[in-house]
Amino acid sequence: MMTLVRLLALTLTTATADSTGDALDLADLFLLQVAAQTFNSSGVVKHVQDARNQSHLTATKSLLSNGTVLRLQGKQPRNTRKDSDGSQIVQDQLGLKANSAADSEALRASFFFNVGLISAYMAGFVILQRWKPLVYLHNTMTQRAPEPHPSWFGIWLEAEEVEEYAGLDSALMIEFCNLGMKVCAYLGLPLCAVCLPVYYVMGKHPGANAATCTSAVQFAPRSSLDLFTISSLRCNGLAMRWILAGVTWIVVWAVQRMLRQAQKKFVQRRVAWLQQRPKPQSSTILVTNIPPSYRSDSKLKEYFDYLFPGGTIERVYIVKRLSSLAALLDEFSTAEQKLHESQYLWFLANKDPAKRPKTNVLQDAEAVDSIDHYTALVEHLQRHIEGEREQIRRADSFTEVELSGAAAFVTFKASRDAEMALRLRLEPEGHLFNMEYPPVPKDVSYEDLLRTPIQRQLLHLLGYMLIFMVFLFFFPLIGAASSIVNLENLERIDFVHHLITSSTWVQSVMEGIFATLLLSVFMAFLPTTLHVIIGSTFTLNSKAESQLFLQQWYYWFQVIFVLLVTAIGTSLWQRFADVLTSPTSVVLDLAGSLPNTSTFYMSYIMLQWSVSVLNILRYQNLLKFLAWTAVSEDERAKELSEPEDPDYYGIGSRSARLNVVLAISLVFSLLSPIALWIGFAYFLINRLVFSYLVVFAESQKPDLGGYFWAQQLRHVQLTLPIFVVVMSGCLWTEPYGGPGILALASILLWGFEYSRWADILWETLSFRAVVEGSEKGCVTSGEVYVQPELTRDLRITSIAASKAG
Repeated sequence: MMTLVRLLALTLTTATADSTGDALDLADLFLLQVAAQTFNSSGVVKHVQDARNQSHLTATKSLLSNGTVLRLQGKQPRNTRKDSDGSQIVQDQLGLKANSAADSEALRASFFFNVGLISAYMAGFVILQRWKPLVYLHNTMTQRAPEPHPSWFGIWLEAEEVEEYAGLDSALMIEFCNLGMKVCAYLGLPLCAVCLPVYYVMGKHPGANAATCTSAVQFAPRSSLDLFTISSLRCNGLAMRWILAGVTWIVVWAVQRMLRQAQKKFVQRRVAWLQQRPKPQSSTILVTNIPPSYRSDSKLKEYFDYLFPGGTIERVYIVKRLSSLAALLDEFSTAEQKLHESQYLWFLANKDPAKRPKTNVLQDAEAVDSIDHYTALVEHLQRHIEGEREQIRRADSFTEVELSGAAAFVTFKASRDAEMALRLRLEPEGHLFNMEYPPVPKDVSYEDLLRTPIQRQLLHLLGYMLIFMVFLFFFPLIGAASSIVNLENLERIDFVHHLITSSTWVQSVMEGIFATLLLSVFMAFLPTTLHVIIGSTFTLNSKAESQLFLQQWYYWFQVIFVLLVTAIGTSLWQRFADVLTSPTSVVLDLAGSLPNTSTFYMSYIMLQWSVSVLNILRYQNLLKFLAWTAVSEDERAKELSEPEDPDYYGIGSRSARLNVVLAISLVFSLLSPIALWIGFAYFLINRLVFSYLVVFAESQKPDLGGYFWAQQLRHVQLTLPIFVVVMSGCLWTEPYGGPGILALASILLWGFEYSRWADILWETLSFRAVVEGSEKGCVTSGEVYVQPELTRDLRITSIAASKAG
């Protein structure tokens, strides 16, 4: 509902705008990133008129019509009607438009619009930070973070400072922003200095043979911005194509070099992180696939004592099935919160005996004293929970085996012994007693560890199938829903028909909303959909690992349906079949469409500037905090309003979005070098925003020690082949490929460098590092690897009494 309200407000604002440029969406969530549209000079009215005009185009007319991209005559045509229809539908739904004569004004308007939004957001942030410091500076108030520098509002911190206060994963997210700025600057400076003048001269002064086609795809600049892109090559430009083919090799080598340097620095930090892990995490191993005969604490400890004699084992804990105890704790949490609210409301009434809060236990029964009722209920649940815990502690061997799962945490007295155990194979059967690093004690996903191997395999298969279905039916579902939920059908309702026909302004607003309404709704639920699938089907050792899976699938979804959308059309399955029959089809489609949509993608990145700064307002957490303060004290309201939505604001989603912008910048680095500097600004903004959020405002998340970073770098690595393929298609000449072959050959350089990069050891410690780390010693966190159902503190504090004190 909030999303629809924002979309309506956006459309109303745009419909009344007088700007001659594009009015971009007021940023919120991924729906406004991908569905962001470029509205022309008359706002929504002009956008609607464009849509009407587009409907009169022939079915065979492509996105880049009027000579923008022409295939060579004489080539064997594919089913152009099918390809055009599918591609055009997708482009209409995404608001993806070809470059046009108004691009300069559009991009200028986008720039000032986003700068204005950023200024407004920062002004609001300064006000809100002083109004509710508990929401925006909680870590500073609790002395878990330093005082923010007043001139920068705490948004400029070094990566080392971020690691000290927020953990290695958060610091590496900041480091990836630094890497993104480095890549964009190191490529942007020489490419803009060399390519832009050459593109401009070739665009303004085409050669005598500019209309003679030897290339598989020809271009023609349609705007002043196109004069600074590869479109200036027009049909020929053979010499420049050979130069660009050589530059493609340089870009691949330069990016690989920066990635390799960044990975080596990361390995040093990863080693230090592994060595500095506190006990018991550093001295514990997670053991899975334990045979039934060893599924008890005592039997498993005997087994490890036999293999590791000399008293090296400190303790063993088998994960247990505690569903009944977990249900009791849920009831306890609900009752304890109700008691807290009752006490707080009575405290606000100055403890007037006549104003003690009441509650209805039964529907038709008389209301009873709320404080007395929930106090009695909490005490009853406390006794019941303690009784359940005592039964579990005194369980006989038979009952313990029934309760126990196939996973356990084995804690050694020394971290060195734990590292040595990880490198051993305990039994001839390789699938038994699998050992790995454990997650942070407070982040263990005990329910997932209780799954049997067969359950894990079946649920994994189901998860992959569901994700595949999301990929496969994304656009078909939107198309089917669009045929049902659209303005034409709604007009059959008398009230709606009268509302629309009564005013052309209302009609424009309604059409502007329904233009991408369904796509916006689908995109808004995409991260949540993926997160639900991952959490329900994949077996995770820790809750933080769900963010790792979300990062992977969310990134590839955006790459396919944002960056590569013009080559896919409405059916991913159909495009896969086309690739099998004609492998060059996707290459030529990308080469023919991407250079002529450069303005759209630059506007897309510009929109992310304001989207990123909007995060600093933490408006969702603020609203939840204000709602909870009506029935709770501030500290508890703060606790209940955290953390932020993990689907969109988690480190997995954030890392994926950073990767997508870097992918767009790299793919367009030679097509339109200006995109590199727009990407540079994006990474600079995110570097500042995330530095503030993770250190001063957000609660500290469990640390995986660099897995998100490693996956980010792998995604950058896998973006380079896309860049090579696009450049190869753009430079391909008939009949034998020419410069396109040279550009495509750079994939060999990429493969060689990628193998070197992947060979760097980072996940585990070398034994030398283990010995060095054990000599330094380590601290103890005080946590234990025991399910929280058995360790949670059941004591409660009278809020009203504490307030009075």
